[in-house]
Amino acid sequence: MTKIVKLLCLSCMISHAAFSQDCASVYLGTKTLYAAPEQKSTALPGGYTPVFINHIGRHGARHLTKEVKKTSAWLLLLKADSAGALTKTGQGLKQMVLALDKVETDHIESISAEGKAELKAIGERMQLANSNLFGQSLKINIGITNKKRTKQSASAFLTGFKAKSTISKYIDDTDLRFYDLAPAYLEFEQQGPWIPLFDALQKEERFEQLSKELAGKIFTADFTAQLSAKQLKKMTTEIYGFASIVYSLQAEIEEAGLKTSDLNFRSLFSCDELERLGKIDDASDFFKKGPGMDVNGIQVRIAVPLLINFITTTDEFITTGKYDLQLRFAHAETVSPFAALLGISSADQATQDYKMISSKWKAASVAPLSANIQWILYKKANSTDYLVKVLLNEKDVHISGLETKTFPYYNYRELKNLYLTKLKIWGVKLNDDMSLYLKEISSK
Repeated sequence: MTKIVKLLCLSCMISHAAFSQDCASVYLGTKTLYAAPEQKSTALPGGYTPVFINHIGRHGARHLTKEVKKTSAWLLLLKADSAGALTKTGQGLKQMVLALDKVETDHIESISAEGKAELKAIGERMQLANSNLFGQSLKINIGITNKKRTKQSASAFLTGFKAKSTISKYIDDTDLRFYDLAPAYLEFEQQGPWIPLFDALQKEERFEQLSKELAGKIFTADFTAQLSAKQLKKMTTEIYGFASIVYSLQAEIEEAGLKTSDLNFRSLFSCDELERLGKIDDASDFFKKGPGMDVNGIQVRIAVPLLINFITTTDEFITTGKYDLQLRFAHAETVSPFAALLGISSADQATQDYKMISSKWKAASVAPLSANIQWILYKKANSTDYLVKVLLNEKDVHISGLETKTFPYYNYRELKNLYLTKLKIWGVKLNDDMSLYLKEISSK
C-alpha cells in the first residue's frame, strides 16, 4: 500500500471520530469537515436519464494558508517569552504552536489527506448516482483557480471516477475568484454597511472581554496590559483558527509523530467561548460572503460571472454535447455567494438583525470544506425538454421563486429564465465581458 493511500485510510478512520465528544467541532463554520449526505435520491420522472453535470466545488480540507511563524499570535508569544512574560499556559501554547509548525512544514496552502478522502468520496458518489452517464467514455472540462489547492482538489476528485475520460483543464479566476477582482467589493469588505451590525454582534458576544481573558491565561498581567484591543482580538482569532484547522490534519499529525493532544488549542477555550467565537466567525462570512443584509447586495452579485458560466456551459452541452461534465474547483468565497445568487432556499435568506443570523444561515451547511453545488441535467428520449436537479452538498434543494410539480426536478428552461430575469434587472447580458463587469460593479 502506498504512503498516500495509507494516509487517506488513516484520515478516514480517525478524523471524524477523534473529536466526536468535543464541543469545538460544532462551531467550525467553513472549516467544518464535509459530511456525506444521508438522504436517498428521489426517483426520476419516467424515461429521464442524466446527460450532463455542471459542478462547482470548494477545495478539500486543507492546511493553513499562512506560515505559522508569520502569524501575529506566534510573534506575540516570542516577544512575551523573551520578556519572561509567558505563564505556564503560555509556555504550553508555545509548544503547541511549534508542534503545528512541524505538521505544516512544506504543506502550507495544500489540501490534507482528509481533503483528498472527502473529494474522492464525492466523486465516487457522483458516479454511483449517475451511472447511466458514467457508463460511457466521458469528456470532462475542469476549471481551477491559480491556487494550488484547487488543482490538488481536482486531482483528488478524479480518483473517485472509474469511467474512461478525456480531460481538459484551464485556470479561470474571473469566474472562480471574482471576489478578488472587484474593487467595489474589496472596499465593501473593509467599509461596508454591515460593519456596525457586526460590531454590535461582537459586543454582545463579549469578544473583547473574551480576548482579554485568553491573554490573561497566556501572558503576565503587565504584558497583557501593553496590548491593544486590536492585537488581542487578532491573536484570539488566530488561535481559534489553529484550533479549527487541527480537525483537517489528523493523518498529518500522526505522520509527524505527534498526537492530537500535542495540538490541543481547543483546551484554551470553554464550550461557551467556542460557541461565541463560532457565531462571530459565521456572522463575518454571512455578511461578506453570504446573503448578508441584502441578497441582492454586491457580496452576492459578484458571483454573476459564475452564474453566466453555468448557463452558457449548460446551453453549450444542449447545443453541441461538447462536454459531459463541467467541473470547477475553487473556494468558500466562491460557493457561498453563488448559493445565495442561485436562490437556494437554505442559503439565500438575508437579515439586518444580527440576532437572527444563526437561524437563517449556517456556514457549516452552506460552505464546509469540499462544499459543492451541482446541476444535474436530465433528458428523455425523443423530447426536447430537459429537467435539472440542483444539489447543495449532494442534497436536493428548493429554488426560491420557482415552482415545480416534480421536486427536486425543475424544468431547465424555467430555471434559466428565472436567472435571466434576475440578470436583466441588474442590466447584465450573457455575452457581457465579465472582467469589465467586475471592475465596474457598484456596491449600490
